[in-house]
Amino acid sequence: MGIGKQIANNVMWKYLELLSVSGVQLVSTFVLARFLTPEDYGILGMVLVFTMLANVIVDSGFGQALIREKEVTREDYSTIFYFNVLVSLLLYILLYFASGSIARFYNEPLLNDVCKVTFLVLPLNALSLVQMTKMQRDIKFKKLCFVSLAAIVLSSLVAIYLAYVYRNVWALVVQNILIYFFRMLFLWVTTDFIPVLKFSFTSLKNYFAFSKNLMLSAIIGTIFNNIYSLVIGKAYSAAELGFYSQADRIKNLGSHTTTQVIQSVTYPFLSRINNETGDIKEGYKKIIAITLIFVGTVMALLMGCSPNLFELLLGSPVWRVAGTYFLLMGINGILYPLHCINQNILMVKGDSRTILRLEITRRVIMVIILAVTVNFDIAVFVSGLTFYSVVLLFLNLYYCGRPINYTVMEQLKDTMPIFIRLFIVVAVSMAAGYVANALPLILKVLASLVVGAVATILLFRTHPDFRQMITLLRSMIGRKK
Repeated sequence: MGIGKQIANNVMWKYLELLSVSGVQLVSTFVLARFLTPEDYGILGMVLVFTMLANVIVDSGFGQALIREKEVTREDYSTIFYFNVLVSLLLYILLYFASGSIARFYNEPLLNDVCKVTFLVLPLNALSLVQMTKMQRDIKFKKLCFVSLAAIVLSSLVAIYLAYVYRNVWALVVQNILIYFFRMLFLWVTTDFIPVLKFSFTSLKNYFAFSKNLMLSAIIGTIFNNIYSLVIGKAYSAAELGFYSQADRIKNLGSHTTTQVIQSVTYPFLSRINNETGDIKEGYKKIIAITLIFVGTVMALLMGCSPNLFELLLGSPVWRVAGTYFLLMGINGILYPLHCINQNILMVKGDSRTILRLEITRRVIMVIILAVTVNFDIAVFVSGLTFYSVVLLFLNLYYCGRPINYTVMEQLKDTMPIFIRLFIVVAVSMAAGYVANALPLILKVLASLVVGAVATILLFRTHPDFRQMITLLRSMIGRKK
């Protein structure tokens, strides 16, 4: 197999892993939510903030450092392996004794025990980080796909059984631990790495020279990516955090995951235009339009029926609150492709100074908006995330458009017709659900989706980039076959 086909094949397996794991997690959530409460999800969400941050420190950026290295010895792998395990054990001990403080911080006594058990994922993760890195380095994404899928399926089955029998947060705690346990087990079985009894401080020092910046960047990113969960858990309640986390999870699946999938197909398209004509601006405009239509349509259809959809999928009217939060956060999801692709322009141009300036500016804006909206009720607080996305949009349009001479007004002229169409789709879908209010729940959801889909086709049928998007989707389906 040629290197081009090998890369394409592994990219396909990487995205197949992403979609299949996300799909299984979503289905398991739909089942588990029928036996659990929003408070259960909120309690776990409080703990996961600390778990994710600790896992970043455990990895310390060494995974990426190993992948980029030209030659890696077994002693190098073993050194990083022992470092990861040692750091994970130290962090587990530290967090074990900090569990009481975390519980008092959130005013949730149950967190004391939940934390002590949940933090076991740290050593379990450390035991498999090097194996996962080696598999990525060896470009064995097909194996990684099956490992991740098997781990999530088995852990979900156990969690569903426990939720059905005991109906409490421990089903989610066990699921989280088993994901790491099964992944660790399968990686040890499927990789050829067994650590040797050697530790090189020289090797550790050399790798840390590169990885330390990655670790610091990841720590900052993890804190800010989870700051809303942290604040909601502290300032509001576990139930509100449960509603928010479910809405955010489905928003990310509808927006972030679909953006990554569509980019896997559109990136070669952009590269071809650049190589043939050198006109990055025109290629960039195509990428933005196609991705925005694709992701925006998915989000608009979900927004149009979100309260009914959440009640249907999660099995209780109580989850309609999460559907309302999803509606408030939907604009954030629609704008995500613009944020994502705009950043790529600066990376292509190598403008690291502007990237850093943008990163600092957007973090400051986020903190200011958060500090203001936390003084109001949860609906205003969640809406602040949407306001942040709109502000960030104009920053990105300005700074990221400059290198390719694509002004803010030009970008707005190109994207506003798409946004207007998408908002019409949301309004029409919501109206359809309102008209069908007397029908059974599933028929109300279907009415919103069908009417919204028809409206999408009618509104976009003459848009050239919509036809291009349909062509790309067909190519993706054909490639998977």
